[in-house]
Amino acid sequence: KMEQENREAIIRIEGKLELMDSKLNTLKDNHLFHIEKDMRQLRTLVWFIGTTVFAQMLYIIVRSLV
Repeated sequence: KMEQENREAIIRIEGKLELMDSKLNTLKDNHLFHIEKDMRQLRTLVWFIGTTVFAQMLYIIVRSLV
């Protein structure tokens, strides 16, 4: 009887491990891809804003010298 209960508990644990493994794979493959995509978009936006501010400052400096 104890051996049977141990076997059933092991089967339950293995099932939970497989479920956790599949959830981790989903997280790794799907969610991280979207997070990476969002980070790329943010980086592009930051570069655009930074370049615009730099260009405006340069314009103001050149205009004040002339």
